[in-house]
Amino acid sequence: MKHTLFVVSMLALVLAACAGISSDTSSSEVSAAPDFTLPNALGGEVSLSDYAGEPVFLFFHMAVG
Repeated sequence: MKHTLFVVSMLALVLAACAGISSDTSSSEVSAAPDFTLPNALGGEVSLSDYAGEPVFLFFHMAVG
């Protein structure tokens, strides 16, 4: 029951956040994000330009320590 409530709550949050997003880009300007480089979880580095031309989902997680 708690798991179902959590899933429904998260879905409602995502839908609420996306409610104002329009897929029509004909009337608005779309600009590219600036390139940046960050450390990855394996001790290396990853740059946004490594994924040029591909959809990118950014997930920032605050590590403990």
